[in-house]
Amino acid sequence: MAGLTSLAANLCLALSHTGSRIVPLSLASAFAMPIGELVGAAWSSKMETAKRNYAHILGLPIDHPKVAATARDCFRHFGRYTAETIAVQGWGTDTVLDLLEVVGGENFAEAESHGRSVIFVSGHMGATETAAAMAVVRGYKITTVVEEMRPQWLFEYLTTSRQRMGITIMPARRSGVSLLRTLRRGGMAAFVIDAGIDRGGAVTVDFFGRQTLFPDGPARLARLSGAPLVFGTCVRLPGGRYRAYVFPPVIANRDAEAGEDARRVTQELARTFEGMVRRYPSQWYAFREMWPFESLRMSG
Repeated sequence: MAGLTSLAANLCLALSHTGSRIVPLSLASAFAMPIGELVGAAWSSKMETAKRNYAHILGLPIDHPKVAATARDCFRHFGRYTAETIAVQGWGTDTVLDLLEVVGGENFAEAESHGRSVIFVSGHMGATETAAAMAVVRGYKITTVVEEMRPQWLFEYLTTSRQRMGITIMPARRSGVSLLRTLRRGGMAAFVIDAGIDRGGAVTVDFFGRQTLFPDGPARLARLSGAPLVFGTCVRLPGGRYRAYVFPPVIANRDAEAGEDARRVTQELARTFEGMVRRYPSQWYAFREMWPFESLRMSG
């Protein structure tokens, strides 16, 4: 079974690498967007979750037409994300620089003034593969933490394709010591702040005026390592271009109580992420229940 899994992953790698050089991203996106919308229509549970999230952030009833339209656009953007995941493998440095404008790039330099290592935090939104390419172009060796996914061949495909970009993927269940080593060697540890908390390790934060849970791993790693946290994300612009936003570094306070400092840092990251979602709501992949406290109250 393991052999078949590796064979499927390698076949996908070969096809995607070849396809990224033959099929223009604009054409791949044109096909991927309606497919993403069809997936949303078929995957009713995720569509309803997205609508609940968007109803709250837009301040509208869940049955409002704008809520439904934003949720559909979200799945269309996710379709583009899958196309970008393949396309970025064929990009060189010049392609990244030509397509991407960076707002706040000086904040990387500010973070580096505390030491070469950086903890990069983003959210499930926009063109995350392009943001990763930006960091690679800047010279970072990136290690990112993810939950293992099914099917296994897909996880292996994503792991190997990112390794070819210079990004190491590490399962969350055994990442702590390795991430500290990465940072001590001057590398970058990368996290997604709205990834969910299935494995525990979370703090309560305010997000769009309601309490929710965000993982506190980035904040605690910052405290242990002394590395600054930088929030950044990359969004799509018209004409097949991208804009990356890089925000000022957040520094852990080792003199404060550990739990309170983790909450403060995570809240600051959540506030920055909220601002980006407000600006680009349909580029947020709002597929998980963001306010579990509210859901429990309504079901009780």
